[in-house]
Amino acid sequence: ASAGGALDGLFLNEARAAAGLNHRYIVTIHDAGLSPHGVYIAMERLYGRDLQRALAEGWRPSVEQTVQLVRRITDALAYAHSRGVVHCDIKPANIFLQRKDRPKVLDFGIARIVHGAALPALEGAVLGSPRYRAPEQLNGGAVDARTDLFSLGVVMYELLTGRRAFEGDSLAEINRAVLEHDPPPAHEADPKIP
Repeated sequence: ASAGGALDGLFLNEARAAAGLNHRYIVTIHDAGLSPHGVYIAMERLYGRDLQRALAEGWRPSVEQTVQLVRRITDALAYAHSRGVVHCDIKPANIFLQRKDRPKVLDFGIARIVHGAALPALEGAVLGSPRYRAPEQLNGGAVDARTDLFSLGVVMYELLTGRRAFEGDSLAEINRAVLEHDPPPAHEADPKIP
C-alpha cells in the first residue's frame, strides 16, 4: 500500500472509532468513507467558533466559566477513554464553542484506539500540537488517557491566566519547555485566580 493509502486507512479507522462516540460534548460523526476524490467525513453542523479563535479575538473566560467549560470537556474525554479512544490532540482549535458554555470536542482524526493497554506512538511519529503535547508524546512513549488530561490542563492554564504554559520561538524551544519547564502556578501568574 502507498503511504497515502496507509494514511487514508488510518484516518478511516479512527474516524469510524470517533463515529462510535455519542456524547453531547463530542462532535457527532455521521459517516466516513472513501470516494473517488479521497477520504471524506460527514459530521454535524456547528454554529459558533473554536476556542483558539475566541481567545485570539480577546475572549477571556472567568474562573467560573473556565471551570464549567473544562468540566464538560473532561466529561467528554472520560466518555471517550471509557470506550478505548484517546484523542491525542487536545488544544484550543479542537474545542468548539456553541455559545460560551457548550463545548464540542472536535477532530478525533489522530485519536488512538487503545486495546487494553497504553498504545505506543504511531511508528515514532509525534502527534499533537507543540504547545499542548504531553511529554510522553515528545519522547515517543505510550499514550493513554493521561495524555489528554495533560493537554487539557495546559488549555485550562491558558484560559485561567491568559498566557501559554509553554513558550518558545521554535519547535525545539517549545519541546524543551514542555519537558523541562514548570510554569508558575495559575494563582502566581494572576493573583485574581483562587
